[in-house]
Amino acid sequence: MRVVIFSCDKYSWLVPIFLHFYKKNWPDNPYQTDVVTETIEVEGVNTFCAGKIPWCDRAIKYLESINEKRFVLFLEEYILNERVDTNEIKRIADLCVGDIGCARLNDYDGTSRFLFDVDIDGFKEYPLDKPYSLSHQASIWQREFFLELLKKGESNWQMEIEGSKRIYKFGKRVIWNDVPTLSYHKCGYMRTGKVIKSEEQWCKENW
Repeated sequence: MRVVIFSCDKYSWLVPIFLHFYKKNWPDNPYQTDVVTETIEVEGVNTFCAGKIPWCDRAIKYLESINEKRFVLFLEEYILNERVDTNEIKRIADLCVGDIGCARLNDYDGTSRFLFDVDIDGFKEYPLDKPYSLSHQASIWQREFFLELLKKGESNWQMEIEGSKRIYKFGKRVIWNDVPTLSYHKCGYMRTGKVIKSEEQWCKENW
């Protein structure tokens, strides 16, 4: 399994901030970490520069170049603010097989009304007929499943909207841990293209 941080040239300035707290809060991370972006290399981490092509095209190009069956998805704006439990990540990764196509790792605040109980202790399932059944919040994905959902030409935001309309076709399930596995601001570092000032201040105070 790998950890994959999706970014773009426009937000290349944010990747070093992400990586600082990522390394600080996950010091025993055993997984190779890759940044997938357009053209700007990121110092100190494996960078896959896919070129000036749409988000989904970059993701396809990268995911077709690796062999791992699963990966952890991050966007560069998810600034970790608590220590990561590696054993818990490993446990959840082991669940992400067969018909479990995706295991979400973030807090399900705001979407809990859709979740329903399943036969996996400590987890609930997200229905595939609700908005954002496909989400780019931090999660573990089966690589082949994610590749099936990608459509060339779509942005990451388009994929969440349109992908949520096609995710039901593939016979996979989306599960969610009752206790958040990864902690970060629920909106990320940015909202509608603007820095969230409270998140910026938190980073300065906790650097």
